[in-house]
Amino acid sequence: MNKLLYLSLLFFAFSACSSKKYTRETIPQNYIEFGYMDAKTSGTSTYILADNGQIFMKSTITSRYSEYKKLKEKDAEFVYTMVDQLRMSNNTMYQIGEKTHFIRLRQGKEMYEWKWDPTDENLPSNIKKLDELLTEAMQKRLD
Repeated sequence: MNKLLYLSLLFFAFSACSSKKYTRETIPQNYIEFGYMDAKTSGTSTYILADNGQIFMKSTITSRYSEYKKLKEKDAEFVYTMVDQLRMSNNTMYQIGEKTHFIRLRQGKEMYEWKWDPTDENLPSNIKKLDELLTEAMQKRLD
């Protein structure tokens, strides 16, 4: 009996500590979308970053979602913090180039969006840092 109680408590402790795993249908209403657009091909790569670090890619052709290897939760939290700082700073970045990177913060029905040309030499440092972080994170998942 004590063994059963111990195993039950141990299972409960592990399940309480694990983070929630989302499917595309269960992602909370607050999430970050980011990606890349190519003016020559009209191609767009859109990724969704859930608060627990899970990453989904949305296909522009089929509108289907694929799941990628997740970010560490602390890295996802850092991205969310940086994007929230962008939102609070009222920084409006909307530059479209041959190649355009974007990030969107979705909070229920509200959406905040920033677009930039990654080759712009005058790119604000916070946007550049966020761009580098997301680009590096995705390259690790695609390799």
